[in-house]
Amino acid sequence: MTDRHVRVSARGVVRRGDEILVARERDTTGGADGDAFYYLLGGGVEFGEHSAEALRREFDEELGVTVENVSHLETHEEVFDYDGRTEHEVARLYEADIAESWPYERDAFEGYEPDLDERIECVWKRADAFAADEETLYPEALDPSA
Repeated sequence: MTDRHVRVSARGVVRRGDEILVARERDTTGGADGDAFYYLLGGGVEFGEHSAEALRREFDEELGVTVENVSHLETHEEVFDYDGRTEHEVARLYEADIAESWPYERDAFEGYEPDLDERIECVWKRADAFAADEETLYPEALDPSA
């Protein structure tokens, strides 16, 4: 029997004017220089942890920052293929601000995912680029320009 389960994540919509903070990734299933896509920062909710607390923990672990003014925005459920596997995720999305000023002062910076021992490329992108389908943002159902 395969290990199939629903992953619950907490994701943050952090705004800088008409931009949102996202992580840039590449789909390398078609080769090393795959197409870029973006996702909201955050991560998995641990058993017994409220999703808002998971959001705070993930931003602290991955970026070393504190999030404040956290308010629930939306909840999305998606089934998708990634890296040759079918995934099922329920994403709790929160509007939030970062307490520290340095992320707002940089157009791009690096975070770190300790569980995967991977660097995270963080960038500010115009929200309307995702709404106009110029760029791919996950979760796909989110309209970040709203």
